[in-house]
Amino acid sequence: MDVQKLREEIPVLANVTYLNTGWSGPPPQRVAQALKDRIDLELNEGPTSRPVQEQGRKTQAQACQAAARLFNADVEDVLVTRNTTEGLNIVLSGLDWQAGDEIITCNLEHGSVLLTSLATAKRYDLKVRVVDLDPHDSLETILGKFEAAFTPRTRMIFVSHVEYSTGLRMPAPELTRLAHDRGAYIMLDGAQTGGHLHLDMAAEGFDFYSIPGQKWVLGYEGVGALYIRRDLLERVHLAHSGGHAIVQPVDYDNVQLNSADMEKFHGGSSSVPLQAAFVEAVSFIEEVGIGEIEDRNRNLAARFKEQLVNIPGVHIYSPMEPGLSSGLVSFSLAGWEPPAAVARLWDDHRIVVRQVGYPPGIRASLHFFNTEDEVDMLAQAMRGLA
Repeated sequence: MDVQKLREEIPVLANVTYLNTGWSGPPPQRVAQALKDRIDLELNEGPTSRPVQEQGRKTQAQACQAAARLFNADVEDVLVTRNTTEGLNIVLSGLDWQAGDEIITCNLEHGSVLLTSLATAKRYDLKVRVVDLDPHDSLETILGKFEAAFTPRTRMIFVSHVEYSTGLRMPAPELTRLAHDRGAYIMLDGAQTGGHLHLDMAAEGFDFYSIPGQKWVLGYEGVGALYIRRDLLERVHLAHSGGHAIVQPVDYDNVQLNSADMEKFHGGSSSVPLQAAFVEAVSFIEEVGIGEIEDRNRNLAARFKEQLVNIPGVHIYSPMEPGLSSGLVSFSLAGWEPPAAVARLWDDHRIVVRQVGYPPGIRASLHFFNTEDEVDMLAQAMRGLA
């Protein structure tokens, strides 16, 4: 991987030390150009002229194909959405829940998982069991805690594949087997995985999986993707519907729903310019190589954690075990509130990181384009704050 050459394709890296891809990644020049080109086409040719419409349909098909490649899934099992949370809600609101059913999640979750679970539970009279994890728990401890949370009424494990606040890489394949052995589903929030980890829906047997396009994929906000295992598709009903949900032509005396096709979830129009950028972003990531990206991100994180260990007052929340680690590193510094430390890093060093709420800390997102020098610079800046 020629990191310096790749960095030349991402303009912001010439101006700042960007370590916040886990919030929103910096788009490469070609991704921005794809967005601009589509906007210019609509501007000059009109959004509904025949050639623009034809090109738009082609772009939308390409976006679905790109998402399928990220998932390593068939295109028929994938839906292009607006964001991760939309995909999660399509599934949660579409399943036939029964009063008393249970969802298992954990205390480290983003609001898109925890609060969506609680809202669904309130609507359908479900119970949410929240497993109390320490991000330094071993694989065996994590699995043991989830197993202990199961009851005969458990219908789903619903967690992030990589926890946003700590970078803990959940043992998703093992949790999938645990759920399936007990007759339950698993749904994974992949907000921190698409473009970051190698994904393989079929090999791992995941049931439901949702990702965004603006984080590690390096696209723009407004595009995401949802995977549903094919044999489960008809079990996810429509919470809201659009024209794609009805079998055409319409027989008003006998309306038929398109129940076995992912197209049924298309709720309306979507942004072709954003999808054009998504297609180009996925192509960029694929050219770099997702396997190489995953290894490099974990190595950069390990380098940073090795330095944080020796800084007085630093507490590392992220796992130290490589198999449970990702490119996210979260930590706190005694005497500094996270918002103040984040602001100081920007003001003094033009380093972009973010704060996280639970556990309260500072989070650095280390992606393949970041350099060892940038990692060392952040460590040195933390020594200065200490």
